[in-house]
Amino acid sequence: MKGIEGIKVVELAGYVAGPACPRILAEMGATVYKIEPFSGDEYRTNAPGFQMDRTDIDDPAFDLASMNKEWISVNLKTPEGKEFVYKLLEEADVLMTNYRNTALKKLGFDWETIHERFPGIIWAQMRGYGEYGPMANAKGFDATAYSARGGLFASIPQFDEHYAPGNVPPAFGDWNAAIALTAGILGAIVRRDRCGEGDKVTVNLYHMACWGFQTGLAGVQFRDQWPKSRKHIACPTNNSFHSSDGVWFIMCYGSYNIFYNHVMKFIGREDLIDDPRYFPQENMDYDTTAEIIQIIEDAFAQKTWEEWQPIFKENDVPVEKINTLKDVLADEEVYSSDILRPLPYDEFGKKSLTTSPIRLGSVGDPVLYRSRPIGYDTKRIMEEHGYTNSQIKELVDAGAVKCYDGPALPDAVTAPSYGRIKPIL
Repeated sequence: MKGIEGIKVVELAGYVAGPACPRILAEMGATVYKIEPFSGDEYRTNAPGFQMDRTDIDDPAFDLASMNKEWISVNLKTPEGKEFVYKLLEEADVLMTNYRNTALKKLGFDWETIHERFPGIIWAQMRGYGEYGPMANAKGFDATAYSARGGLFASIPQFDEHYAPGNVPPAFGDWNAAIALTAGILGAIVRRDRCGEGDKVTVNLYHMACWGFQTGLAGVQFRDQWPKSRKHIACPTNNSFHSSDGVWFIMCYGSYNIFYNHVMKFIGREDLIDDPRYFPQENMDYDTTAEIIQIIEDAFAQKTWEEWQPIFKENDVPVEKINTLKDVLADEEVYSSDILRPLPYDEFGKKSLTTSPIRLGSVGDPVLYRSRPIGYDTKRIMEEHGYTNSQIKELVDAGAVKCYDGPALPDAVTAPSYGRIKPIL
């Protein structure tokens, strides 16, 4: 058995934070049935908003959250459509949704209904906000519930635009929230296997933003402040600097009192070792912090990035060049570690997409299966669950299900480029 092979997930979700969770489970070995309305997941329309191209077959933007799934299209408002999904749930382990509670109750897929009918099912919900506060039933997206309400936009302003909010990459919070929901589902599966009962798992974007920003939330209750300038931060040795040839990098020595003397030594300022103006940290205010930041900055500006490399290595300095996204795409590390995988598209050529960050030794680097058109697998999955051809036709004619009626498509499969990790079982 590889990974969580045999686990079956029914997905009633759209956009990113919800669907990204079953994608992770699928890369770990689960079978995921993605249920779409006849019009498809609305996220299928989002590629232009990311300055990306798409066709009916090739859609890298949509693939980001929805690879490795089975594609089913159902009208959940019809009794026949709902009954088909219930058939899937009879043998499923997880129902994952990001629909709001009011819609779920109308459709008969809310926690209470599903738990009563399928007591062993894990019912998992991605939410915008918490279950009990004034925003419990509000629509929540990454940009609103996570980046805006959670403080991220305001904490990285564009300083050249009078503190206008910064630009956060689309779905930044969605991808992180998907990891949390995945962890919750796996925990609930363990509990179910031990006691035989399904569980309810919820994650919300606003909570995830606060979790990710908790150091800031705690710090501003004391003396920290956000947004801030790199010239005025509490820990000068955990800061960004630039070399003489203009390369920006981050040095990460968060324990100032432990590493201050070490930094002064390797930057050539031994005269400042144990200087009571700058050590220990408790002696400093923002003015003296700014002074030592400038001292360190002036020292780094004396050598090129290449000249600093052996010094950093010799002194085991935790430092990284501050990459642009194009720098990341050219970084050997992301390919040798199968962080990015080049996927071939008929229309666009190879485009590198991110794999799931979770690795199981029994699975190794997962095979990736690109997304398919709406309803591509409906007929096959219905046949596997006992529906005859005539019954399927009746349900199509009744508007209960939608089956893809285009030409068969070749397998859109991508194995690991490097074959770095081999399955251990």
